Amino acid sequence: MNVSRLILALCLGSTLVSMAHADPLSKKIMLTAQINDAIFVSKPDGSTWYSTEELYADNYKQTHFSRTLPVRVYSTKADFNVSLAQPLQMLNGALMLQNPSVVFGAADFTHGSKKITQTSPGPEAGTFDQTYELKIGVDGPTVATGENRNGSYSGELVMLFEPTP
Repeated sequence: MNVSRLILALCLGSTLVSMAHADPLSKKIMLTAQINDAIFVSKPDGSTWYSTEELYADNYKQTHFSRTLPVRVYSTKADFNVSLAQPLQMLNGALMLQNPSVVFGAADFTHGSKKITQTSPGPEAGTFDQTYELKIGVDGPTVATGENRNGSYSGELVMLFEPTP
């Protein structure tokens, strides 16, 4: 009997305390939204990007290697800049492939930034959506006669795409 009265008293007490603190409580969240120039770069399918690609020898002498990859650019501005974030180097230990060239569309940006102007309109008004050819080329390493140049050469091609101001 005492236990049931104790439980009843606790329940009534907690109800009264809860009611005493039932004033409205206001919480505020500041929301912001920004609209900026957008640029999206992908394979032509629009959903993926390249991970590892092989350059192929242009002939049996294996003195020049190249590859052409399609690259899709979707942007809210017609113009954008493309550049290399770091020089292209393909190494195999101490040996390095020579004379790298990187051409995007018709612009060779191996040694600097190039401005590209898109001409194909995108699906929404005021957007642009165009596919370009990315051409990568390197010459074989220079070695002394009789030295071995065989092996796997690798390096990273890091490109930077920026909307123009």
